[in-house]
Amino acid sequence: MQQQPTLAGFQFFIANIMQIGANDLPPNSAVVAWALSFAIQIVNPALRGVSTCGPPIPGLPPVSVYVTAIYNLAASLVINFAQDQSGRKFFEKLRAKFNINGFVSGVIQSASDESTSQNMVVQEAAKKFTLSDLQRLKDPYGRMYLQIAQGYGPSTVGIS
Repeated sequence: MQQQPTLAGFQFFIANIMQIGANDLPPNSAVVAWALSFAIQIVNPALRGVSTCGPPIPGLPPVSVYVTAIYNLAASLVINFAQDQSGRKFFEKLRAKFNINGFVSGVIQSASDESTSQNMVVQEAAKKFTLSDLQRLKDPYGRMYLQIAQGYGPSTVGIS
């Protein structure tokens, strides 16, 4: 049976994978349910058909690629939109660390100064990134979501 995303599962992800405590983000915060709901709408449902990863660990269910993609995208959305609790600055600091509020219009193709020069190949998928995709590149959960989505074909990223 294929694993499905749940609010309890995402709350577990926030507390145990993201390591965000209840003092910084109460499990019943509206942004938690909103981010999960939004991610479910965005993640390509074709990923449901991808078999689970790895052998089951005794006591733990197999890991679903589909659910992992949803939880990572939802985590990125939480970082972008969660409000700090009164007197706390957890998300303010996290957004500053990842430059979440800084505008990025694309990926760097080359850079140089007087003594050095570097040129990186820009993959075809990056040439078609939407503003949403560029925003997701800023935090580790958004990048993980994009890695999963791209791993299953160009039709799983953005609208293309």
